[in-house]
Amino acid sequence: MQIKLNGKIEDISAMLVGAERYALGRRTYIVQWICEFIKNNLHLITNKDKQVMIRDIENSISYGDECDKECWMQLLKKLKMEVKENV
Repeated sequence: MQIKLNGKIEDISAMLVGAERYALGRRTYIVQWICEFIKNNLHLITNKDKQVMIRDIENSISYGDECDKECWMQLLKKLKMEVKENV
């Protein structure tokens, strides 16, 4: 199924940064859901916002539970690889 989103890529990218920031440090199902959604939709995120997410994750005070930390570390690795490829 295709979906159509209205707005600029920068708007969608900013919304995904907001979702990442909302989920970071939470101890709930939302962490895995957000991390997977971001990993599967990196094409919707600007390079600048990918760098913001990297900084957010690297400087986080808490990742939530250990399973949440694992999700964040996997996302961090994927984001770093993506940024490196786009340099």
